[in-house]
Amino acid sequence: MSSRKSKGISSMVIVLILVGLFFVLLLLSARPVHRSSPLVVEAKWFVDGLSVTQVARGVVVKARVTVEGVEEYVGSIVVKVRKDIAVWSDVDYEVSTFPVSIAGGEQKELTVAFQPDQISDNSMRGYFIQIDYQAIGTTWTMQNTYPPRLKTTD
Repeated sequence: MSSRKSKGISSMVIVLILVGLFFVLLLLSARPVHRSSPLVVEAKWFVDGLSVTQVARGVVVKARVTVEGVEEYVGSIVVKVRKDIAVWSDVDYEVSTFPVSIAGGEQKELTVAFQPDQISDNSMRGYFIQIDYQAIGTTWTMQNTYPPRLKTTD
């Protein structure tokens, strides 16, 4: 009887492993495959339709990003306006998430409006744009120079 019991348990373990593998394969096949993130063609600051690199605190600024698909990309793109903190971690200031479906060669424009609340000084140098491609877990960050990063004044 002991031999039958151990064969029954072994068979049950094998069946459970096979069922588990089936569900893992099912989940993996359901996930969309994304190979490359769209390219950032342009990332600029605008006030009243004019491109700027410096602005007074409190003025409405639009961070405009144009991305171009290298190949099909379906997923969210998060556009972050971040504060460039000198000797500490940078801080998200304004964050917007855009659902995007873009084909290779196609361009999309994403815009985030915000009002800077601090002037550029030794501790807070200014503002920059960061793009997170959530579907593939990659990030693009604006070049670490002024310009293209945004300085603010009183």
